[in-house]
Amino acid sequence: MPALPAVKLSQSEKLQLLALARDALVAAFNPNYLAAKIPLITGRLEQLKLGCFVTLTLDGALKGCMGHIEADRPIGELVPALAHSSAFNDLRFQPLVESQLSSLRIEISLLSEMQKLEFSAQSQLQTYLEATKLGLVLSEGNKRAVFLPQVWQQLPEPKEFIEALKVKGGWDRDYWSSNMEVEVFSVTHFCEG
Repeated sequence: MPALPAVKLSQSEKLQLLALARDALVAAFNPNYLAAKIPLITGRLEQLKLGCFVTLTLDGALKGCMGHIEADRPIGELVPALAHSSAFNDLRFQPLVESQLSSLRIEISLLSEMQKLEFSAQSQLQTYLEATKLGLVLSEGNKRAVFLPQVWQQLPEPKEFIEALKVKGGWDRDYWSSNMEVEVFSVTHFCEG
């Protein structure tokens, strides 16, 4: 059974969230920028709480990606914070510089509710994911790792997808345990341009 679909947003709400993310990045280089703008957070975006990731790409290459699986604040507050974090705190990349702003593309992924599943073997999870291509969270003890459904574009084979996620989380590629928690989710994602 697939994960619950993420909340539906109007085109206006999507544009508001993208503008909030872009404004947060512009304001990082020009602190007076936001003071001159009218706040864009309106309606549902003031209360709606969803897991979210903000992904930045520069000329088609990943520049930063940060997110929260569970929402800790309304989406209208979370998106700008994650945009800033993606630009300056993703340790895989050098921090964003102002000259890159014009070439930067912002993508927002809003997560559905997590659906917990149980599998006694990785092969069962592989079969399930082959059919669903959902996002995946693996956790055990103090280890946790997540791949958005968009990662299927780079890792189209379920075995490869799961093994890469385990390595990301600090497990060995071949590791599997009955104690590993498996959660799946879908996303609603949209981007600039």
